Amino acid sequence: MMRRGFALLGGTFDPVHRGHLALAEAALEALPILRVDFLPAGDPWQKKRVTSAFHRVTMLRHALQYDPRFRVDEREVLRPGKTYTIDTLEAIRRRTGDSIPVVLLLGSDQWNNFSTWVRWREITDFAHIAVAAREGVETALDEAVRRWAAERTVEPRRLSEKGAGYVTFFSMPPHRTSATAVRRTLATQPLVEALKRLERDLPPAVVQYVLENGLYRPISYRQKQT
Repeated sequence: MMRRGFALLGGTFDPVHRGHLALAEAALEALPILRVDFLPAGDPWQKKRVTSAFHRVTMLRHALQYDPRFRVDEREVLRPGKTYTIDTLEAIRRRTGDSIPVVLLLGSDQWNNFSTWVRWREITDFAHIAVAAREGVETALDEAVRRWAAERTVEPRRLSEKGAGYVTFFSMPPHRTSATAVRRTLATQPLVEALKRLERDLPPAVVQYVLENGLYRPISYRQKQT
């Protein structure tokens, strides 16, 4: 398989967890790409509250620091205002030119909501789309997206042929990790109990950072730490 270009994995990463890393690993295994760039959102328009960009970026750097195939792209956290993927892709294309393959990685939940994205029909003008199909997660696509995607769907290996324009699908192992569940556990459970989930769901360096900074713990706990 000839490898060219790179993939983008966007998200709030609040916190980054093993499920995110599993998706990136599966993409590297299935797609003809050289690396995966993690793209933390700055002010995501579909989410009400997120942890500060500083903490989220730092957790990402801790999680990825020993794997040269993974990078952190901070452009969205540095850009003021709401975060829209189409703006990011346009900026990346201005830097890379048109020939380098750029692949936008999506999970099944993001793909199901794709019709709500700003200028979603234009995404493949700037990048390929690769959707991670997880066992047991059903696809409930808007019919307009289904027809649009069908005209562009190819085998994963073909993403190296050109810079953008295709849609493909690849499989990844089932993964139950959820950032929402991690945050909820830390906010509601005694620390000893919460640690069981942390050690299962987060990379060790991220566990340490979360604990050292009192992230996601009740306000009363954080006040005691300061």
